[in-house]
Amino acid sequence: MSLKKFLMDKLCIHLDAYTWHRYRLMRPLLIRGPIRVLNIGTGGGIETLRLLSRGNHVTAIEIDKQTAIRTQQRIDRNGFSNRFNLIVGHLCSVQVQEKFDEVFICEVLEHIKDDLSALRRISEWLAPGGRLILSTPTASYGQIPIQQLSINEDGGHVRVGYDGPELDQMMGKFDLFTLKRIFNGNPVIQKIHFVEKKFRMNDNFVVKSIGYFISIIARVFMPVIDILPYQPYNQITIGIKKYW
Repeated sequence: MSLKKFLMDKLCIHLDAYTWHRYRLMRPLLIRGPIRVLNIGTGGGIETLRLLSRGNHVTAIEIDKQTAIRTQQRIDRNGFSNRFNLIVGHLCSVQVQEKFDEVFICEVLEHIKDDLSALRRISEWLAPGGRLILSTPTASYGQIPIQQLSINEDGGHVRVGYDGPELDQMMGKFDLFTLKRIFNGNPVIQKIHFVEKKFRMNDNFVVKSIGYFISIIARVFMPVIDILPYQPYNQITIGIKKYW
């Protein structure tokens, strides 16, 4: 494995500081061992690697073909191919026959116009007592300033997000019940995220490099910043599929 691929897979240098922080919050929620996990939206394989490294058997659904290729390559070079199955397509139209002990879906639901159908399918795929780990933006405090709402499913957000009671009601329609909700992100983190993205999206090599430097430094301070009193713009919902 080349140094670049090592840095991408292990240190995830391509991830912004807030995404890294959000993964850190979700990590203790992930079940270890040879359970069956459905990963919806692969993050290019970074999310999937985290699951596989815990001994899970992972099936992933990825809508973007190029992202799916990167995901498969990342899994292959890390030696997890024997416990990984990749399905390319839309969450609401792919065929999945298996039942899962855990479904992990991070920053995907707000991109899907028919989100109720998405939750219905997730519930159908979860075994009774199975765990749902769902990350979404909060509706009350808006989304990251550099993002715009999309009319169609073109990769952007089709809605700002969800507030807790709204999400609980939607999940309850399909026998999914919230156990815990972790709010994260505040105006300070949002500002850091905006500045970092602005630098990283620049075509100038020096400016882009400054963005990566900001990202690495900000990762250290994100947990401290996130304990400040705040209006959260993201939430991690831990749910369970009812037994009966």
